[in-house]
Amino acid sequence: MQEKSVEYPLMPEWDVAEIIVATDFYQAVEKIYQTGIKRAEFLSKYRLFLELEPAKMIQKQLDKRFKAATGMSIYAAVKYVSEHQENYLHIS
Repeated sequence: MQEKSVEYPLMPEWDVAEIIVATDFYQAVEKIYQTGIKRAEFLSKYRLFLELEPAKMIQKQLDKRFKAATGMSIYAAVKYVSEHQENYLHIS
């Protein structure tokens, strides 16, 4: 089975290090939906993403673009993690 290529939403002003932070977080969101992820790992990547992009309006735009590309919601993943305290989380 061939893996689908996904184009993550990026901001033009981000430098390479910032793109890596965003991509790591997007991959964590995909992981929580597909195979599961440690809660601490997800939260760590989410905190770095919030430092990168603190503006709620931009976060919502990125979530909309991410959902269009992947079918997965950043908002729903973050909400799920905030509501569940288990060490390992998976959205089924």
